[in-house]
Amino acid sequence: MKNLTTKQVECLKVMENASIVYLTNIDRNGFPSTRAMLNLKNPKEYPGLAPIYEAEENLLTVFLTTNTSSRKFAEIQQNGKACLYYCEPDKFHGLLLQGTVEIITDNELRQKAWKKGWEMYYPAGDSDYTLLRFIPANLKTYADFTVVTEDI
Repeated sequence: MKNLTTKQVECLKVMENASIVYLTNIDRNGFPSTRAMLNLKNPKEYPGLAPIYEAEENLLTVFLTTNTSSRKFAEIQQNGKACLYYCEPDKFHGLLLQGTVEIITDNELRQKAWKKGWEMYYPAGDSDYTLLRFIPANLKTYADFTVVTEDI
């Protein structure tokens, strides 16, 4: 795998197995705001996204989607600092990625990421669909009563 440390390979496995991911960004009042998001990094759920992920230099990069009309979109426009949290609750394992979120304006990439059935999330169509790219800067893992921090 593209120059990943052993810890990063372990993290990638957690990311790819989780059913959801929690996104925390900074709201307009400067407070953390957390919500559950579709885990587009899960290849069983989203096999069509594999080529998009393979094209990324950093294999721990994560794509997310949101409504352009959402408060979350406005908050990310204002402040792109965020974190993602994945967990395996039955094992008491967790992974926190800290980094930045960017709004993808490349229409070709947006369309490649689109999945049939997402019309239920985006009833206003393409004009209300936004693709986001989360670029991690560091990670923290929680397992076996140990915390490990690593820059990416």
